[in-house]
Amino acid sequence: MLFRAKIRMILIYSLIIRAVAVPVNCPTECRCEVESKTVVCSGSLLLTIPDTIPPDFDVLIIRNASIRSIPKHAFRRMERLRELYIENCDHLAFLEKFAFKGLKKLRLISITNCPRLNEIPKSAFSGIGNDFGVKIHFHKTPVQRVHGGAFRHAHNIRELSISGTDLALSRHAFAAITQAIHRKSTVSSCDLEFVIYCNQVLDEELDFLTVSGVTVVEPQLFTNSTRFHIVHFKEMNCEIPPRAFEDLAHVHQVLIQRSHISTIATDAFSGMSTVETVELYDNRIETIAARAFASIVNLGRIRIARNTIQTLQTVESLLSQAIQTRVEENTLECGCDLQWMTAHEV
Repeated sequence: MLFRAKIRMILIYSLIIRAVAVPVNCPTECRCEVESKTVVCSGSLLLTIPDTIPPDFDVLIIRNASIRSIPKHAFRRMERLRELYIENCDHLAFLEKFAFKGLKKLRLISITNCPRLNEIPKSAFSGIGNDFGVKIHFHKTPVQRVHGGAFRHAHNIRELSISGTDLALSRHAFAAITQAIHRKSTVSSCDLEFVIYCNQVLDEELDFLTVSGVTVVEPQLFTNSTRFHIVHFKEMNCEIPPRAFEDLAHVHQVLIQRSHISTIATDAFSGMSTVETVELYDNRIETIAARAFASIVNLGRIRIARNTIQTLQTVESLLSQAIQTRVEENTLECGCDLQWMTAHEV
């Protein structure tokens, strides 16, 4: 009996050791959590991104580190990586071009509370090349500028969320975001665990683009970008210039909400095409210029609701080619510049 009890204790002890054992190739300043397949790298002594992580691990968390930049091809030896979290890195100030290139299985990049990361530079997210939809989130990180081409040829982004502070969107900020059209795959051309997914991702689109805190919008934000589901701008404090949305096509909804907009310029939405809904909701708008919406091609509906509007320049301020236009529950500030309304039914 005593012998059996010893054997039992040895087995239990060995199982415990296996459960908590750290792989011999776990990077310095990191711990490897076997059960969750997660590598957590943290501490002020962590100055650079680890070169690699154990092959069976697919989640990397970089937290409270002293890294100052994410270099080009930083994750090139982490082919299995699915989720990347960068959190509370007070010294992180720069993303180099192609920082995330080659991560074909990536599903999530989350950058949270990195107070010195003020810009998303050109090509920072270019060449991700993932086979499956990826979510990119900037949260509690005071991004002040998205440069042109920041996401150029970043394949299969499903969600892109940027919560900025005094955020300027440069020309081509969201240009050339490509959504691959996959053919049905067989088991031989896909990992077994993704066969069902691969068969369902025909005609892939970016589900949600959500941007807040914008104070500058330059023209032509979306050059050569198509197949967005919802484009959502909120908490803006700026004007919308001519051709801001030029080339944006095949969109379910463009929503501008809870914003202070000084002017929606003539041709602000010029160059957009095949849009189901454009909606302005719960905003404070100083001026809607003539023909602001007139040049949207193949538009289903415009809804302008619950806004406070100071000036509609002319009857053409609401002119569009939409199948349906709904203007409801808005507050218009009365003034001499609205005298034209007495001659028109609005």
